[in-house]
This record gives sequence, structure tokens and C-alpha cells, in this order.
Amino acid sequence: MKVKPDIRAITRLVPPSGNLVQGQSELPIDPQLAAEAAAIIAASQNHYGGSEGFAGLREAVAAKIGKYNHIAINVDARPFELMITNGGTGALIGIAQSYLRGKSALVFEPYYPYHRRILEEFGGKTEAFELDEALSFEKDALLARCKQLKDRTEFPLRAIIVCSPANPSGKVMTQTELEAVADVARELDLLVISDEVYEHYVTGENPHIPIATLPGMWDRTITVNSFSKSWNISGWRLGYAFGKGELIAPINNAANVIYVCPVTPLQQALSRVLMADDTYYDRLTEKFDSKRIATSEILTSLGFDVYNSGSAFYLWARIPERFDDAIAFNEMLMRDAGVGMTPGSAFADSDTWDAYVRICIAREDSVLEGAMDKLKTVLG
Repeated sequence: MKVKPDIRAITRLVPPSGNLVQGQSELPIDPQLAAEAAAIIAASQNHYGGSEGFAGLREAVAAKIGKYNHIAINVDARPFELMITNGGTGALIGIAQSYLRGKSALVFEPYYPYHRRILEEFGGKTEAFELDEALSFEKDALLARCKQLKDRTEFPLRAIIVCSPANPSGKVMTQTELEAVADVARELDLLVISDEVYEHYVTGENPHIPIATLPGMWDRTITVNSFSKSWNISGWRLGYAFGKGELIAPINNAANVIYVCPVTPLQQALSRVLMADDTYYDRLTEKFDSKRIATSEILTSLGFDVYNSGSAFYLWARIPERFDDAIAFNEMLMRDAGVGMTPGSAFADSDTWDAYVRICIAREDSVLEGAMDKLKTVLG
């Protein structure tokens, strides 16, 4: 396997004013959320909680899932249908520990590197299924690949990982594509792990569709989500997982051993604001769509071919045609403009994406505008 760019290492080489590398929101925390957290911590509510999460936050998240995903979660069900996790990563670790030791999961390439790294750290294996240059796939090819992997002796296929909107490309899967995944999962008796962290950044014509809502998929889907991006609190490490109780119970057992519990005062703070403002997520989407439009226009004028992903946390783009190596291109940008992106090869096994970059636009407008100005001095 070829050596991949190290996203965190690149991040450390770029000044904050030009950091379009690491996939975290650097926008300010909601003032009310910060105030609630300060008050709860000051009141010394800083002790152990249940491994499944604070009851008040579980109730708020269930209400959120009902409103935005149209899925009814019974917070009183046992085993639990919903648990709060130590970020989306904590949920993925629990899934790997519970279901994927000695097994494999399929990811769509370009893929999120931690989907691979977590599995490999916990005794599993990830297999890439490469999308075409339009980031599409054929159902028959997916089925054939999954059959091949399921029938092998070592690391037989156990799950398909769906990430929509996708990290790194932002691709929003269409209903037809999700139905194809669901058909394959049902035919081969596979789990689906649905990473929906970027659901509130959907801006295009294809709406976000939770694959768990498709016929027959509640019984075989574990949905993973996080507050890190949408609430600008990546360091708080709060996320959640939900699904049929029998699927969630082993994950909760693993979390109890690995983490004991998610951070208690921050859960309480988030529970008080999560559903308090009916306009919060609409405003978030509008804000990021404005960032997407403004940044894409400038990048296009500089020769980038920006993929129309249908979402707006990341931009996925082919670098200007006169360049064909995104690693060398990015090194030049860091040296000459003080701006960094993430080379596409960080998200792939093949060479197909070597001329692509992921650009994180979860930055203040002033940072994005300054970075675009610096790019103009080098590429304009």
C-alpha cells in the first residue's frame, strides 16, 4: 500500500490563516451552549454517568432524529436503541470491537481514512470499492465485489460503510444509490454502518436520506452521527449511535469498557440547547451554502474543477490542469502562499485521485477570503 499524506502533519505546517486542511469546524461555539457548560461545570456536576449517555441528552437527540430523520426512537426501550458516544469515532470503535474483529467492511473510495484505521486497530479489515470519476457506481459491480469478499475465508465481509454526505468528497448519495446498497446488504445479509455526520450540510437537489428508513433496513443498520461539526465542538467528543436495540447493545458494552461514559457536564449542557432553536440547522445550512458558492467561484476562476457534491462542508476538486500531482501542488501552495489543502491520495488506495484535493471550508469568512486572496497571488 502506498504511503498516504498525513492530514494532521500537513495541518501543523500551515498557518491558521491558510489552513483548509483538517476536517473540523473552526467557527465559534454557540454562546448559550458555552454558558450552559460553564454553569454546569461550576455547579460540580462532573461525575460518572451511564455508558449509554445522559438521559436528558438521549431524549433531545431522539427528538432531533424524529424531526430531521423521520425515525421514531423509543428512549425507554431496553436494550437501548440510542446511545451517546465519545464522538462519532467512539461509536465506530464500539462497532469495530463488537462486529468486525476478524471481519471486513467495504468502503467507497475516496473514503474517510478513520473508517479504515479504526477497523485495522481493532482486528478488522477495510476493503475499498472505487467509485468512477463522477463518484458513481453500478449496483451489479457492487454486488459482485461484495459476494467475492463475503465468500472468502479470511476477513469475510460483514458490513458496508455508507458515508453520505461523504468525507472527503461531500457526495450525497441518491435514493437510487442507497437502494442499491440496501438491496446488496439484504441479499448478502450484511450490516450497514451509516456515517451521517454531515447531514445538515446538504445543499443540492438530492436530500439527505437515512438508509435506515429504507424497507427492511432498520434491522441491519447502525447509524453514527456527531455534534463535533454541526455545533463546532470537536474537542468535546460527543456523538451518538442508533438502531435496533439488539444491534446497539454490544456497542454499549464495548463503550462501557473502553470509555466508561461520555463527558457528563458537556452532555447536560448540550441537552439544554440542542432542540431549543427551530431555525438552528436551517441557518447552518444557509451559512455553509454561502461559503460553498463564494469559495467555489474563486477556485473555478483559478482553474480548479470543483465537484458538485450536493453538500457544503468540504469541496472536492481537481487541481488546475497544468498540475497532475496534488502532493507536490499542495507543497507549493504551502511554501508560496501559506495555504494548505489535503491531497486526494490521503483518501484512496488507487492512483485515480492523485490530482484531487479536499478543501475544508468550515472556517470564518475572513479566513476563507484571505486564503483565496493568497491563492490568487500564486495561481492567478
